[in-house]
Amino acid sequence: MIGWTRARLGLTAVAALSGACVKSYEPPRADQPHAILKVRRSYESVAGETLSEQVMVGEHRAFVESTPAKVARAPATNAILIHPIPSMVLVTASFTHVEQRLVTESYTEQEPHLERESYDCSTGFGADRTYRTCSRLATRYRSVTKTRLVNKAVTVPDGACGASVRIAPKDQRVYLLQFTYHAAGSCNLTCFVQEPGREGEFQNRLCP
Repeated sequence: MIGWTRARLGLTAVAALSGACVKSYEPPRADQPHAILKVRRSYESVAGETLSEQVMVGEHRAFVESTPAKVARAPATNAILIHPIPSMVLVTASFTHVEQRLVTESYTEQEPHLERESYDCSTGFGADRTYRTCSRLATRYRSVTKTRLVNKAVTVPDGACGASVRIAPKDQRVYLLQFTYHAAGSCNLTCFVQEPGREGEFQNRLCP
């Protein structure tokens, strides 16, 4: 089990992960074999207006939250139950703000145009019927894709980082992942096993 890793996920990778379509993690019930995973996040720098955080266990999203960026000035911890099986845990964070910008958007418009069509212009009846085909111009409509400039609220990235660690949790054990965000593209993730100490406190030791 790896105890520490330095992030290599920058702004683009974190944005891709945030937008990916992934399933939610199904944690074990309290009466099933499980370990407790605490994820503590600390930020040495804050940017933008909104902080988006995500914890992935394997390929499943176990935690996701968006808060005002200023909240990141105080450390936060969330705990989840995880299955006691080896897993890769990924923690990501991204700061963003919203701006009004002129952007190009596509739209569809019905445009009229003339087409020549054939029609039956026969005359007479029965044996005296003369079969003829005539043509005429008719108005038809077709879908045309056009573009236009519109004023829209656009989410602008201000910094992001992510780090992962592979853990092999054991039943009824408590683990702490310390995620420290230094700056855009620079963050650490450290794994601890929490051992019960005196007066209900925990002693942290690095995951072996």
